[in-house]
Amino acid sequence: MIKGMRIIIPLVVFSLAFSSCAGGAQASPAPSYDSGEAILNGRSSENDDRMVTYSASLEITVKDPDKTREMILEYVKIYNGFIVRESDNFITSRIPSKNMDNFLNSSKTLGKIENETKTGTDITDQYRDNILRLESLKNVRERYLALLDRADSVNDILSIEKELERVNVEIERLEGKVNQAELSVSYSSITVRFREKAKPGPVGWIFYGLYRGLKWLFVWN
Repeated sequence: MIKGMRIIIPLVVFSLAFSSCAGGAQASPAPSYDSGEAILNGRSSENDDRMVTYSASLEITVKDPDKTREMILEYVKIYNGFIVRESDNFITSRIPSKNMDNFLNSSKTLGKIENETKTGTDITDQYRDNILRLESLKNVRERYLALLDRADSVNDILSIEKELERVNVEIERLEGKVNQAELSVSYSSITVRFREKAKPGPVGWIFYGLYRGLKWLFVWN
């Protein structure tokens, strides 16, 4: 067994705990964030280091819901998106952020607009914090791997492997968060709800006829 191995391992464990808790306080930027490796199409053109996720909701009344659904599905393909959820009266999709406005404008032509919302959320700070924590954990993993190569005691090997497993689980969790953030920025979430335009019944048509007649008496085009 390497001299001092049991002292080194607790020190590295302490380093891991400190890195996980205080990683967001480090001043140096993470290379994987600033080097442009991530796909960040949703960043603001005025301030490229900001990350904003967009979501939109559109409600329309239409004459033919089935035809409307087919058209929306076609627009999703045209604008290089993908379906997240679909039902009889709504479709939720992910559309590349650069195509979001075009997709919405095309969907608006399918019926009468009843309601429209669009929101943006800045996730820059959270994303940076996760990137810094991830880089810190990867450094800790490298240290553990180096110790594992030098360990010659079964107890030390088992201890290091246990810590490595814990670090790898945390790395996978943070990588999932980073990937999800990048997807949310690159692809906007858009929900289009559609319902059939209400048709008047027999009595309704009578009142509609009376309304048209009275309008003709008082208003001439």
